[in-house]
Amino acid sequence: MNRRDTVLALLAFSAAPGAVNAQPAPARLALIGEAAALDSADYLALLRDGLRENGLAESKDYILDPFWADGKYERFPALLAAALERKPSIILVQTIAAVRAAQQATKTIPIVFIGTNDPVGSGLVASLARPSGNTTGMATMNDDRAAKLVELVREALPKAKRIAVLINPLNPSNRPIFQAMRSAAVSLGMSAEAFEADSPERIGSAFMALSKMRPDALLTGFDAMLGTQRAQIVSLGLAHKVPVAATNSAYANAGALICFGALRGAILGRVGFYVKRILAGAKPADLPVEQPTQFELVVNLKSAKTLGLAIPRAFLLRADRVIE
Repeated sequence: MNRRDTVLALLAFSAAPGAVNAQPAPARLALIGEAAALDSADYLALLRDGLRENGLAESKDYILDPFWADGKYERFPALLAAALERKPSIILVQTIAAVRAAQQATKTIPIVFIGTNDPVGSGLVASLARPSGNTTGMATMNDDRAAKLVELVREALPKAKRIAVLINPLNPSNRPIFQAMRSAAVSLGMSAEAFEADSPERIGSAFMALSKMRPDALLTGFDAMLGTQRAQIVSLGLAHKVPVAATNSAYANAGALICFGALRGAILGRVGFYVKRILAGAKPADLPVEQPTQFELVVNLKSAKTLGLAIPRAFLLRADRVIE
């Protein structure tokens, strides 16, 4: 073969499908979301920001396939089955029920949870330092911060005596969190009672029940399904003249009086670290579960005025963000 034929042959090989210099196909990331697609634009934007900050470009490095439960936890197994048909490289999940459904669906595909309550106590991982299996991710520390939220409510509302706590009985972390809140309330001379809603449709009836208690505040925010219904919860709280306090700052944007919890953007941003490491070959069992280090206290003065409440100035000065 002469030099001209050799050059032409090399050019043809480099342009052929499957050539050694071809770009690898982007990894598929399956997101099993507990919310509805229409309510998840901000969530997806924060998730994509975290992936981009870790050097991952959409379409080039990954394709995101979201599957939405619309607040129905019983849909998780079917959503996982649909996701597995697309052969994802990683499964992203949030709530405990979704993590368990993913773990039942696959023992090999890496699972990364995004802000999950008490992953060790819930049996999702063996330990924070050594998760074992195919699961790792970011915890919320809601179980550790529950008592702190009660203390903040007492500081903001010094006359508060009765606290209602809205929980999802399908979330195994919610009852222990309520017990921690009740203990904190009793130690401060208050009472606390739990009200349950296991679906968006049950929230209205929970409010009908708790309104008879005439609580001085309603605490919530430690369940993903309830979080997707924060606008409804806050609206009902205002309608019943009950200030809402939550562990998720997204509630404050919806009108909750007080929010104290981990920065949502920081948790979602950190997911990009796990995705990048796993795509580079790391095993979930070798990636410790991380806990948030950044927390935010938000006060919504607009809601305080609507409810006719005066928040102590000393409390306002402690807030990281005040909505006016």
